[in-house]
Amino acid sequence: MKKLIKNDTDYNAAMERHLELMLESPALVSDAFDELELLTLLIQTYEHQNATIDTPTPIEAIKFRMEQQGLKQKDLIPMIGSKARVSEVLNGKRPLTLSMARKLNSELGIPAEVLLNEKTTEIPQEIDASEFPVKEMHKFGWFPDYTGKTWTEVKMYAEDMLQSFLQGFKNKKIHAYNRAGFKPDAQLDDNALHVWRCKTLNDSEKKKLPKFDIDDLSKEFTSSLAKLSQFPDGPKMAIDLLEKRGIAVVINSHLPKTYLDGAALLDRNGNPVIGLTLRHDRLDNFWFTLFHELGHVKLHLDANPDGFFDDSESGDNSEKEHAANEFALDSLIPKQQWISMRDSITKTSEIRKEAKRLAIHPAIIAGRLRKEFQSYSKYRTLIGQGKVRSLLNT
Repeated sequence: MKKLIKNDTDYNAAMERHLELMLESPALVSDAFDELELLTLLIQTYEHQNATIDTPTPIEAIKFRMEQQGLKQKDLIPMIGSKARVSEVLNGKRPLTLSMARKLNSELGIPAEVLLNEKTTEIPQEIDASEFPVKEMHKFGWFPDYTGKTWTEVKMYAEDMLQSFLQGFKNKKIHAYNRAGFKPDAQLDDNALHVWRCKTLNDSEKKKLPKFDIDDLSKEFTSSLAKLSQFPDGPKMAIDLLEKRGIAVVINSHLPKTYLDGAALLDRNGNPVIGLTLRHDRLDNFWFTLFHELGHVKLHLDANPDGFFDDSESGDNSEKEHAANEFALDSLIPKQQWISMRDSITKTSEIRKEAKRLAIHPAIIAGRLRKEFQSYSKYRTLIGQGKVRSLLNT
């Protein structure tokens, strides 16, 4: 064999030939000796070029740099924290945080790829975790790697949790959101809204849904969807039916200062997403919010892929919000039927009777009467208080 070794197949063949020559008579003829000498050189060159050198662990790199610079553990306190924390890190009992890695990279010149054990040339840009509702996110289980641990145990890693959580969404401009439906005097937390949006979209993209066709949202379909409300497990049935049409329905907990009942979004797969918070755990609110967001999907979402974020208490009278409201109201109870019954039903028994006739849940009629007459003390036994979360196991 008298050619360059270019791959493992060539290498194995060269090794076999090398062994053959080594096992031949010691008195090799000149040509055979030259071949053995050439093979040895080729094999050594290939092994040198393809040898894998293990990257040092972060702890090994820190200790090496300490030895180089004559540093003591106390010298690392400004970079890692307390004396106890430095000891925990150097003994492998506590992983480095991104904040520690930035300081070690800056102060000691240890490469980012070594500190992070990743193929990266830089440490992610710092996120101020105090500006996000990290404690609530942890409580809701939005950081699966830290589930089961107390907040006290994990708060040091708040930024690390956020960096992982926001992966893929960091460059999204929060101010571009269509914040339809929020009270004019509400102190909206844009960062809280952003992480809720990210969680909802991430959850939606885990679902294996068929391609959405807007023609599926016919009047006949929405009418049949409304009639599912009459069944005890109607919300679950409605969600299943929408997802069979390519519309993801995601329920995530309400975050402080987001004022969200629901949202209509497009995920990165191109599927519409209806996000719900169930902050008002009532059947009347569930059905109205579901159909309101479905109205945005049908009427507006293509023109505004940034989405709609809705607060049912805001009284927003914008054109699109009004259209989504009308879609929801008419889909649940057709307009003419509502006009004919609105002023003639006041008793619980009458509401139940009309609901049976329309094949919908009484909560839909009761909730609409409470809203239109601003009489929220009435029909409390009909609105399905506390029925939705338990049904959907949220």
